[in-house]
Amino acid sequence: MRRLKQLLDTGNTVLSGWCGITDPRYLETIAEHDFDAVVLDMQHGFFDETSVQNGIATLVARGKAPLVRIPLARWDAASRVMDFGALAVIAPMINTADDARAFVSATRFVPLGERSFGPRHAASLYGIDSNEYLQQFDDCSLALAMIETREACNNLDEIIKVEGIDGVLIGPGDLSISFRQNPVPDAYGVDTIDVVKDIVTRCKQAGKKTAAFSFNAEAANMLNALAVDIISVGLDATYIADGVKSHLSGLNFR
Repeated sequence: MRRLKQLLDTGNTVLSGWCGITDPRYLETIAEHDFDAVVLDMQHGFFDETSVQNGIATLVARGKAPLVRIPLARWDAASRVMDFGALAVIAPMINTADDARAFVSATRFVPLGERSFGPRHAASLYGIDSNEYLQQFDDCSLALAMIETREACNNLDEIIKVEGIDGVLIGPGDLSISFRQNPVPDAYGVDTIDVVKDIVTRCKQAGKKTAAFSFNAEAANMLNALAVDIISVGLDATYIADGVKSHLSGLNFR
């Protein structure tokens, strides 16, 4: 259970996959690759409570840290996926300190939050008893606030000052939509790249972790150069498309 925080605390970059497809065999295949963690996406992906519970168990059995992005403002889901064994919860559209406090309340035990008692399944998943889980979990897990709007950037210092917020996840597509006021995203484009760098700098100054989504290796390498702590690269559509392209590219009859 401590592996995710140990990687971060020793200065290692955590490489994450990103999945919205719930098929168990597909997730097993993703977990066979060189990821430290995998995000299960309930916001824009197809995971519901049952499939995310099974997905978390699949990842834990294969030594991968399970991270879950919950739907918008679903604090009940934040607590629930932690009961299922998630080691990090990503909350979208955290725009104010009040949003951050609501997030912390759902994901942290007393005295920091108000997460209710229900650790037995997660404790069993990690091979520890309930008391160990209760004593260790807040130190082993992450509450990551998604920063993806101009409002969130304006309030960033207040958001990351909230005790219990471990860091942020930068959503580059929505960030560009908010800043450009254009529904077509331009992730890490000229309008937002300096904003992204500023977010990383301010979080590091505050001692908070940074995470970010990237569509490809080029963007992931750029984020690594910025010393982003958790970098997810690609998602289901690119994993499948690149695999198909690699098979078709060698054909001599098309």
